[in-house]
Amino acid sequence: MKITDTETVLKATKGNVTIKRIAGGVPHISADHQIDLYWGLGYMHGTDRQLSMWLVKLIGQGRASEKLKADEELIAADKYMRWISLGGYAKQEIKKFSTETKAVLNAYCDGINRAVADSGVPFEFKLVGYKPEPWTPEDTVLMSMITAFIGLTQSQGDMEKLIIQMIQEGVSIEKLMELLPSMESPKKELIDVIKKTNLVNPMVPESVKWLSVLTRFSASNNWAVSPARTKSKTAILCGDPHIEINRLPALWYEAVMVSGDFSIMGATLPGLPAVVLGRSNNIAWSVTYGFMDTIDYFIEDVVDKKCLRGKKRVPFVVREEVIRPKKKPPITMKFYESDNGVLEGEPNTDGYWLSFSWSARRGTIAQSMDSILKVHRAKNVKEALDRFSGMTYAAFNWVVADNAGNIGYQMSGSFPKRKKGTSGLLPYFGWDSSQQWKGIVPPSNYPRAYNPPEGYVATANEDFSHLSKVPVQNLPMGAYRGDRIRELLKKHTPLDVEAMKKIQYDLYSLQAQYFMKIIKPLLPDTGNGRILRDWDLRYDTGSLGATLFERVYAELLKIVFGRFGIGTDVIDYALVETGLFNDYYDNFDRILLAKKSLWFGEKTRQEIYKQAIDTALKKRAVPYGKTHKILMANLFFGGKLPRILGFDFGPIELPGNRATIVQGQIFKSAGRLTTFAPSYRLIADLGETAIHTNIPGGPSDRRYSPYYTSDIRSWQSGAYKILKPR
Repeated sequence: MKITDTETVLKATKGNVTIKRIAGGVPHISADHQIDLYWGLGYMHGTDRQLSMWLVKLIGQGRASEKLKADEELIAADKYMRWISLGGYAKQEIKKFSTETKAVLNAYCDGINRAVADSGVPFEFKLVGYKPEPWTPEDTVLMSMITAFIGLTQSQGDMEKLIIQMIQEGVSIEKLMELLPSMESPKKELIDVIKKTNLVNPMVPESVKWLSVLTRFSASNNWAVSPARTKSKTAILCGDPHIEINRLPALWYEAVMVSGDFSIMGATLPGLPAVVLGRSNNIAWSVTYGFMDTIDYFIEDVVDKKCLRGKKRVPFVVREEVIRPKKKPPITMKFYESDNGVLEGEPNTDGYWLSFSWSARRGTIAQSMDSILKVHRAKNVKEALDRFSGMTYAAFNWVVADNAGNIGYQMSGSFPKRKKGTSGLLPYFGWDSSQQWKGIVPPSNYPRAYNPPEGYVATANEDFSHLSKVPVQNLPMGAYRGDRIRELLKKHTPLDVEAMKKIQYDLYSLQAQYFMKIIKPLLPDTGNGRILRDWDLRYDTGSLGATLFERVYAELLKIVFGRFGIGTDVIDYALVETGLFNDYYDNFDRILLAKKSLWFGEKTRQEIYKQAIDTALKKRAVPYGKTHKILMANLFFGGKLPRILGFDFGPIELPGNRATIVQGQIFKSAGRLTTFAPSYRLIADLGETAIHTNIPGGPSDRRYSPYYTSDIRSWQSGAYKILKPR
C-alpha cells in the first residue's frame, strides 16, 4: 500500500493508526493508543525499508549466501558472522524482556509483517528467488547486536590486534609505551608468549565487502547548551552521528509519532522500535560513540583442542555451524568457545591461540531495549540519564536537554572488571584465574555530568576520564573536534538554531593548526609551499592547501611509524585499507608533535618534517574535493549498475576530515570503501515544538520512489527541514 501526503487509516494492535507523509516524505504516525504508534512505525519500516532490513537480517544471521547468491564475498561474510554469532543468544534475551517491552516488540513486528504483505516482495529479491520470512522479535535483537558490534567493538579489537602484531614484529616496548601511554609495561613472560601466539589475521576477511550492508557506527558530535547561553532562553540540543554515508538508502529513518499529549520524533533504525536520537514532549537527546573498551583478547594454551585452566585441561564448547550456499556443497565450520570467549580459528595444532571476548555479547539487549523505550517517556534530564545508564549493550555518549533548561551527559556500556593494574590493551593469560574478568563495573561509575557550570556539554568521541570514577577509555579519539565545538559555543553566545547550523557545518581543523606551527617555517618558497603557507586550515572541497597538508601528514606517518617503526608497507596498508588512523590518530599525533621521540630514530623532528614536506610538495596541488569523492551506492547492487539507471547517487565531493566538526573521512575497511561523515543532523531548541534536520538520503529504499534521495541536496547545501508533531 502506498503511503502519501494524504492520510491513510489502518487497523493496528488496539485501534486505528493514521499515517501520512510530511516534509521530505517523513511519515507522521498518529494513534489513540501509544502501542499503535510502534505498530505504525513497524508498518512504515516494512513499507519503505523491507529490502535493507532483510539484507541486514540475512547477513547478520550468516545466511546470505544461502538465500541470495553463493559468491565468495557473501560466503566470507557468512563465515565471519557465524564466528561472532551475534544472534546466537536472541531467544534467551527475548525471555528477559519486560511485559511492556514484549508488547511493543510484538506490535512493531506485526506492523512490519502487515506492510510486507501489503507491498509484496521487492524486485531485487525476486531476481535472486528469495521470499522474506516474517520479521520476529529475535530479528530485532540481532539488529541491536549488529549496531553494538560492527564498527565500534571491531575497531577496538583491531587496535589491540595491532599491538600484538607490533610486539611480534619486534617493536620495542619503550616505543609502544610512548605511543600508548595508558598501557602498562608488559612483563617478559607475556612478551615471550605473545611472540609464540598464532594469529588469525585480519580478524575481518578482506573480501567481506557485503559487510557494508551492516550498520557501522564510528564517530559523531553532540552537544547541549543551557538557557543562559541561548537567545530563546531555553536549552538547545544538537547531534550529528558520523557513520557510513556512501550507501543508499540512508542508514537512518525519520519518523514523527503522536498519541494524545504524547509525541516523539527523530531518527530511528529500521528493525528497531525506538527513536535513537530526537525529542519528545519533555526532552531531546543525541548520541555519539563512547570508545569504551569492552573487549579483550585472552591467550589460550591449547593441547589436543583443550585449553588450560590452572593446572587442568578442559574441553572447549564446540559450536558447529553449517553454511549452505545456493547450488554449492554445504560448508561445515567448528567454533571453539570457552569462558573467555570465542577462539579465532580452529586449533588444529597445539600452542597458543587468541580468544576474543566482548562484554556485551550476552545478557544486555533486554535491559537496553527496556531502557530506550523508557527514555521516550522520560520527564526530565535526570530521569533520562538514569535510563541511558541502562543501555548496557553498547558504549555510547548520550547528551540530553529538557524543557526546564537542564542539560546532561551519560556514557553507557558494559565495562569489564579487569585485573588491577592492567589496561585491557594487552592480552591476558586465559589459564590464570586472577586475569579473568570479575563481572561488570556498575554504570554509576561511568562518565556523567548534570548542569555543568560552563553551561554546555559536548562530546566528539574524546576522553571523558575526568567525569568518570573508573578509567573506562584507553583509546579515545583525539579532542580536536570536541575542542572546536566548545570553542565555537563560547564564541557565539547567545546561541540560536542558525548559529548551531553554522557549527554543524564548520570545516576548520585544530589538528592542522597545531601541525602547521611546525610546518610553516620549513616550507620552501615554491608554488605549493606558498599555497600551504597561506591555507586557511579549512577542509572545503575547493581547497588546495587541504590536499597538500594531507600529503605531508601521510608522509610523516610513513616515515615515523613505517621506516622507523613497523615497516612502510604495513603503514601504507593501514592508511589505505583500515580505519586505524581514522580512529586512533591522537596516539600517533602525540608522537609526531613531540619535540623528541624514540620513534624518530637518529633524526631530529625538523629533519623528519623537512623530508616529509619535500616529498609531499613535489606533485601539483589539486582541489581537495577532486581526490575526496564518494559514490552513494545502492545497498543491493553496490555500484555495479550503469549510473544512468539512477540506483546510485554521485559521485559527490566530500568536505571535511578526521579533525573537523564535519568529518569527511574516506578509507577502506575489510576491503570495502567506507566513510565517517555526518549521517544525520538534528537541532532541537526546546522552546519550539519542532526539530530541524537533514539526512543524506530519504525514507525509501525503492529506487523509483520520490523519497529515495529526497534530502541529499539539502544535506549537501546546509538546508534543514522542520518536523513538527502537529
